Amino acid sequence: MITLSDDEVALIRALLTALRGIKVRDIDKALVILAKADRGAKP
Repeated sequence: MITLSDDEVALIRALLTALRGIKVRDIDKALVILAKADRGAKP
């Protein structure tokens, strides 16, 4: 088992809270935009 400091626990909690706030649709939109940009950058 891993022992975490209070700072590490707070950081993980903040990260999980931020991830919970991201919506799947927003991630899908970002992936589509990145895919389009990637295709446009190739010669």
